[in-house]
Amino acid sequence: MSIEEEIYTRLQQMDVVPLLGGLVPENATAKLLGYTPSYFRQMASAGQSPLSYVRRGNRRFYKIADISKFVTETA
Repeated sequence: MSIEEEIYTRLQQMDVVPLLGGLVPENATAKLLGYTPSYFRQMASAGQSPLSYVRRGNRRFYKIADISKFVTETA
């Protein structure tokens, strides 16, 4: 199973459907990566988000491709 397949499987288990373009809401992204949603939100609002995000209105969404890179590539 590839990392992207695992991400999709875990999103299905959380009842989250990615938006077009593979965009995942901030809360679901935080849970996938092992962060609490509140901590992840604080990091993003302080400009220290571990991932780049796409804003839609007042919400942040993260791309599945970026989540996959974050998990597989070490610094």
